[in-house]
Amino acid sequence: MSEQAQKPIIGISMGDYNGIGPEVILKALQGNHLNKHFTPVIYGSMRVLNRYKHLYDMKDWQLNPAPSADQLNLKMVNVITCFDDSQTNVEPGKVQPEAGQAAFQSLSKAVEDLKAGLISALVTAPINKYNIQSEEFKFPGHTEYLAEEFQSSEYLMFMVSERLKIGVVTGHVPLGRVRSNISQEAVSKKLNQIIKSLHKDFGINKPRIAVLGLNPHAGEDGLLGNEEKEVIIPVIDQYRKNNHLVYGPFPADGFFGASNWKKFDAILAMYHDQGLMPFKMLAFEDGVNFTSGLSIVRTSPDHGTAYDIAGKNLADHSSMLHAIYTALDIVRNREQWDEIEADKAERANATPPTVEIPTQQERDPKLGDELPRERPQSREDRPHREDRRRENRSNREDRPSREDRQKREERQPREEQEDRMGREIVSSEEVIIEVTQPTAAEVIETLPEATENAIEESPTAENQSRREERGNDRPRREDRQNRNNRFQRNNNTQNNQERREDRQNRQEPSPSAETPNSEDQQPRERPRREDRQNRNNRFQRNNNTQNNQERREESPNRQERRDAPRQQQQPKQENRRIQESPEETQRKLLEISQSLLFAKTPPKPKSDENPEA
Repeated sequence: MSEQAQKPIIGISMGDYNGIGPEVILKALQGNHLNKHFTPVIYGSMRVLNRYKHLYDMKDWQLNPAPSADQLNLKMVNVITCFDDSQTNVEPGKVQPEAGQAAFQSLSKAVEDLKAGLISALVTAPINKYNIQSEEFKFPGHTEYLAEEFQSSEYLMFMVSERLKIGVVTGHVPLGRVRSNISQEAVSKKLNQIIKSLHKDFGINKPRIAVLGLNPHAGEDGLLGNEEKEVIIPVIDQYRKNNHLVYGPFPADGFFGASNWKKFDAILAMYHDQGLMPFKMLAFEDGVNFTSGLSIVRTSPDHGTAYDIAGKNLADHSSMLHAIYTALDIVRNREQWDEIEADKAERANATPPTVEIPTQQERDPKLGDELPRERPQSREDRPHREDRRRENRSNREDRPSREDRQKREERQPREEQEDRMGREIVSSEEVIIEVTQPTAAEVIETLPEATENAIEESPTAENQSRREERGNDRPRREDRQNRNNRFQRNNNTQNNQERREDRQNRQEPSPSAETPNSEDQQPRERPRREDRQNRNNRFQRNNNTQNNQERREESPNRQERRDAPRQQQQPKQENRRIQESPEETQRKLLEISQSLLFAKTPPKPKSDENPEA
């Protein structure tokens, strides 16, 4: 797919070149930063746009002069000159008939390319509704002219933004003729246009719509007018019956003053100023004028020519930018809507597949003489529900009771277990004989014995009967578990009893420590944690002192052994070779035990002990 087929082409008519139209167009498209989303093409004059470029210091940005809409540069902003601009005199802020005629010629060329399908949408810059009037243009605005060109009788001037959407029943109509143009048919057509546009152009499936009243305070139940009771309320009731979320009529002042407009997706006003005045106050910067009900997409900014600020570089281009983006979004939403509708139509027109039952000759010959599967019975041929229930109940009565089934299941596992036990014993012996792999020498030496043992160990009738008797005498798994649990409980009870007796013996005082008042004495309390720690520390210090004293006593003996001549010591190899007698070994063991016993007892201090020792 080519790049031109991927990106839509948006046409922009220049409008009155003495107003702010050229200024907001150049500011919105400056820098070619929008070309990645669509290809813009301006219908107007290359000379006029260059004049405003130099006026607003946009010299570094270049425009592409295109001869027609099918010869565009996709990477630049294209300009198609629609009138003879050689004698054009640009005077910002002045009303000139030449500017009105140039605006009409630019609009006419854009509509021509729009009908030919060369552009996807049209964005119109503001025009002066007075100087554009001519024999060819006798309309109050863009909306009526486009409805005439595209032959649409049901159209709607729809003011849209991200937060607020308002449509009007009577557009550019004098206030004196508003009442004569409001009828049930006109209100119903505008409501229908709002619902379709919200579905197709904005992707809202179930919109909530509020309808404003014509008279002050919505007529006050006929006190200030009967238009609400006679025209508006019957239409609302009819749409409510058709499952549409339409509410009203609401008085305009209280509706916008209490911010109730935030609860609805769209609002239908009765005349121009009733809808556009609150819309421009709430969404002037991002508001867009969208002509709904046409086969093409047309948007425009929600402001006019603004002659008072034209040429002063004061115009805000945000509304023009939102008009371009809104046109682009509506083009994409309509493409998705057309795809969905095409899929629905294809499913509706598609015929369901027919299933043919093969005849006797067409059946597979591999099946032989088998008859084809019977067709399901019709509802009339099927048995009644009560008959089916009676048949199911009789089948349940033939089944054995739950108690009989449980008894049979309890008996069955015991018999199967005995048979399985005998099979497992035999199979295990056979597996052991087969898996054992002795060495070659063992096989040669014990070959006759192995064969005899294998013959003896083969299952015989006598061994089988013996195993069955052993299996019958063996208690069941539940009995063995109960017996083990009883044995464990008895052991636990015995251990608990022994612990209680030991605890009582520890609490009872010894006979040697009895005193005359021993019966009145209470059992000794357990010492505190601090006392136990102090006692343990004292015991450890005494042991350390005793060990140090033993080392000091042994040090002279160790020194004497170190200084003794080596000739008196026998070599270790000779000691290993000499075999001692049992009496001598016993004597040495006795001496070692006595030395260990004396070493543990603390030595008594000697008065004549050598101080050096």
